[in-house]
Amino acid sequence: MAHRLEHAASQYLRQHAHQDVDWWPYSAQAFAIAAERDVPVMLSIGYAACHWCHVMSYESFDDPVIARKINEHFVPIKVDREEHPLVDETYMMATQAMTGAGGWPMTVFALPDGRTFQAGTYYPAHPRQNTPSFTQVLDAVHEAWAQRRAQVEEQAALLASHLSELTARNGQLLRLGLSGEQGVDLSAVRDYFTDHTAETGGFSTAPKFPPTWALGAFWRTVMLDPSSTTHSAEALFTTLESILLGALHDHVGGGFARYCVDEHWSVPHFEKMLYDNAGLLKLLSDTAVLAGQYASSAPPALAVRAQQLRAASLRAVEKLVAFLERELLVADPEQSLHAFAASLDADSLRAGKLIEGAAYTFNREELNPILSRYTEQFGNGFLRLAQVAEDPGHYCLSLGRYPMAGELAGWEQLCEELAQLRAQRARPSRDAKVVAGWNGLLIEALAHAGALLGKPRWIELAERTARSVYEVHVDTQTGRLARVSFAGRAAEDNEGTLGDYAALALGFATLAQLSEDPQWAEGARQLLDRAGEFVDDTGLPVDAAGLDHQLQAQRGVAGAVSVLDEAEPSAIGLYARASWRAAQQDLLRGDPEEQAADRIERITHLVAHAGILAAQVPAQVANSLIVAHEIAGPAHYLNISGGTAEQREQARVLARALGLAVGGEKATDGEELRIEPCRLGSCRPAVGSASELLAMLRHEKL
Repeated sequence: MAHRLEHAASQYLRQHAHQDVDWWPYSAQAFAIAAERDVPVMLSIGYAACHWCHVMSYESFDDPVIARKINEHFVPIKVDREEHPLVDETYMMATQAMTGAGGWPMTVFALPDGRTFQAGTYYPAHPRQNTPSFTQVLDAVHEAWAQRRAQVEEQAALLASHLSELTARNGQLLRLGLSGEQGVDLSAVRDYFTDHTAETGGFSTAPKFPPTWALGAFWRTVMLDPSSTTHSAEALFTTLESILLGALHDHVGGGFARYCVDEHWSVPHFEKMLYDNAGLLKLLSDTAVLAGQYASSAPPALAVRAQQLRAASLRAVEKLVAFLERELLVADPEQSLHAFAASLDADSLRAGKLIEGAAYTFNREELNPILSRYTEQFGNGFLRLAQVAEDPGHYCLSLGRYPMAGELAGWEQLCEELAQLRAQRARPSRDAKVVAGWNGLLIEALAHAGALLGKPRWIELAERTARSVYEVHVDTQTGRLARVSFAGRAAEDNEGTLGDYAALALGFATLAQLSEDPQWAEGARQLLDRAGEFVDDTGLPVDAAGLDHQLQAQRGVAGAVSVLDEAEPSAIGLYARASWRAAQQDLLRGDPEEQAADRIERITHLVAHAGILAAQVPAQVANSLIVAHEIAGPAHYLNISGGTAEQREQARVLARALGLAVGGEKATDGEELRIEPCRLGSCRPAVGSASELLAMLRHEKL
């Protein structure tokens, strides 16, 4: 036993270092060993915060009998999906194609050249309903390899061909933009989101994932489509309220879990991911601004609901930033290290055993004495308790409605008492790896939230993080970005994906619009220049500078860029957003109009597919759709002068929440407020208030 994982930088790999399974890290050498031995490869793909990864680990990989079987018949490879996202994406495509579903842990059996012939996710130690045991799977795969090799190889060839076709479709979608500019029909997007909103919020049944990026697009339809109705606003508010009131939101400690397992958002899957919380930070900051603006002209009942949504968003954002700093900030002043960790584990210790949600749930013995002090004050329908099915006797806490003014102090005190109770428990493990792209998303969100909500300290936090990530992850000689770092040391042999470059560039470009420091605009340009080299032979963007032989054998192409948003924004959506924010900054600087127009045309081609797909799958192209709509709109940036500081701030905040850049402001005493909307190098007649600006944006034909 080589125990190759003992000194791995990845925490997920180290979690398996003690096992008798002869694990290899992902490498060409492991596949070469499989070819020498004439055995299949078994890839086990997961991540440190994954509950079911832990379950399969102690049920099966800790079992010495199973370990011997694996070692005898396979070359086992353990993959941290966050360290190797394209490996994960490639084999997830194979798993979904074979089984119709995906998830982690992912268990893949492949030929020594990397092509999959059998795949699944979690396998139990013993047969369960229609799911075979892991031992049965191992035996069946070995038997097929030994007795029916030709069929195995044929299956692998057919699957690889199918995946090649799937990957090529991304390129076909991007080529749609080469045939001419496509408009964005906001009404069709609005109707889709309105009609597909579930009664309990979200666009699907359980499990309930927060449709973060889609809700950003939904807000644009409600605010900017002149034909939008109160019915659409009600649908949007329903989902936002479910996210804020339900157990996805950690009311006691702040932050948000990855998803809820039930229809009513009452029991979360307890892991907390940086990218989820970054996306929700931006969404809820926008919500705090846009809900307040919406309330100013809404019917009375909906205006009250919008103001409640605004207040709840403000509280959630404050607690979210506090959670991020307290739980996920990785800082070491001696190393100038100041960035954010990838995740918090779903599991933690209780009575010597790892249990999902143990750090977050409460039993009746703990709850009753505390809740009894607030029962009369809160009354019916305020608090919701939901028992965790896999942890009987332990409950999640959420809200059935917003706290009223007289209840808010009591609610905050209740949360503080429960937080003190939690503080006595073992904390969930933190995966302290720093992912460049995820930190880029948070840099953007912190800077954006700070600008919208008048929190300069959050902008400073974003700047400090940006400096640290740049210093650790970017090779100033080559311009290469390392995807991950561990304890302040970059994994230099693991270059970032297009999404990493774009997300970090987006964070820098957002800072450039808020700071006079030229390093942010220059940093964004540097990252985008390198990202612009990620193209195939036809000039279309790809996800990576190159794929290894195994991934090429599985996908069949060089890695056409991902165009659909999932839990993270698509790479093309991020690339377009970052490029557009940088282009807005160039417009503010007064770059030649012809040069700016050429740059904007290129971005328009990148997101043209969103206009075509908007009526069918807007939730999956939301980031590209927003960029396309911002570019096609009547204004790209504003010049603001005159008025009071409060009037200028109101206009500036609304503009930024709607994706408009704001130029240098002129505070001229005695003059009325002038908001000058500009598109490329041409400016329209000025309007005199934030509400007039919104009216102009709503009624202009796009």
